[in-house]
Amino acid sequence: MEWLDPWWSTEGMDTHFHETFQRQLELEVPPGHPLFGVKVELIGRGSDDDALFKLLDGTGRVAVVHLTWSKGQERLPWPRTTIYQDMQEFIEKCMRPDHQDRPGN
Repeated sequence: MEWLDPWWSTEGMDTHFHETFQRQLELEVPPGHPLFGVKVELIGRGSDDDALFKLLDGTGRVAVVHLTWSKGQERLPWPRTTIYQDMQEFIEKCMRPDHQDRPGN
């Protein structure tokens, strides 16, 4: 897959990097949040505090989460999250528009 700026793959990052995002997501997500209790895997990063997680529930869905980096559980609707049915939907509805909004594109 071709990643478009500002999005990039975290595939080459070490285990500590991935675990840091996993722990932060688990810390921030309160009961009632769409990702509460859902196992995920970090697969990409965007601008600012946006992270792309693959939902490990067998659906093929991915979620863009704007982490707050707070030291505790957030209150709904935080962390702000958009769930896409698959990578193609993420590319069309998030990555391409984010790329086109970048200066010089």
